[in-house]
Amino acid sequence: MEQKATTETKPAGYKVVNVLLLESSFTRVLDVDIQIIHDIDNKIQVEPEAHESTPDQKFAVTLSIKYEGIQNEKNICSASIKMLGIFEKYGEPSLDEEKFKLINAPAIIYPFIREHLYNICLRAGIANVLLPTVNFKP
Repeated sequence: MEQKATTETKPAGYKVVNVLLLESSFTRVLDVDIQIIHDIDNKIQVEPEAHESTPDQKFAVTLSIKYEGIQNEKNICSASIKMLGIFEKYGEPSLDEEKFKLINAPAIIYPFIREHLYNICLRAGIANVLLPTVNFKP
């Protein structure tokens, strides 16, 4: 019987170690028109930043957003949020580490920021602030 050579493939990829809140500030004006609170235009600025890898194959990516909620051409609320994602590389992934840092890591962190902003706005009496999805591909 012929014995086939087997090549064992070791798992490779990136693992999320933790996502941490670094900074959060929120401001709301006093005179928001409660009747049309759902008519808010979202203005966001998103800024990812990759950090150097450590010898143990861990690296961090920060994602910052600046948010403005506009109602009737008036800024009714604003927020600045910064979160840090800690990732670990294992094996030799097919996706280049720099591409992961620029595209995938911010895309993993972004939903945490969306949820944080949603909760802050809800507690401030501004319901249904949902940030749009963001494509991090350059």
